[in-house]
Amino acid sequence: MTIYVNLVDYLFFSNFEAVEIDGKMSLDKQLEETEYIKRHNWGKALAFSKRQFDEWATRKLSGHGYADFKMAYMPVLMNIHPQGTNNNDLACHARVSKQAMSKVANELVRLGYIKSKSSKEDKRSIIFTLTDRGKRLVIQARLAMKELTDMYRKEFGKEEFDATVDLLFRIVEFTEQKILAHND
Repeated sequence: MTIYVNLVDYLFFSNFEAVEIDGKMSLDKQLEETEYIKRHNWGKALAFSKRQFDEWATRKLSGHGYADFKMAYMPVLMNIHPQGTNNNDLACHARVSKQAMSKVANELVRLGYIKSKSSKEDKRSIIFTLTDRGKRLVIQARLAMKELTDMYRKEFGKEEFDATVDLLFRIVEFTEQKILAHND
């Protein structure tokens, strides 16, 4: 019998090949035969990279006077436009639920990174804007990101690094459009 990994699983494993599983093969042997999937799992590589990035960013920003900074703030902070962003658009752009966005936004207001006011057009809607402290944090985060990107480009070559980033965004787009869009 041949076991094929489905397309979703395939996206999480590199070097995919059909695994020949004999119908009489023990479960332990089947587990052993699929061990390479664990060792070559690019999802794990992304998770490790994300943890490393979060640790680096937290240290970097903390060293610039933002000791109260948490990575959970970034999706909200980085999606507030200079003119302000309403709560619904912010949740959508940050890709978080309205409840999660509201919780983070309230904490950011309390810490002095953003301010909120009712929308003139729709009193049910809240407009968030960055305070001066929030603006400085966003600028510092962007400059730190440029510094890290420049380091990676120097280490791995600009073309290779940029191609890798482009590929990752293409994978995200493909996954959203072809895999997650279908609720099969």
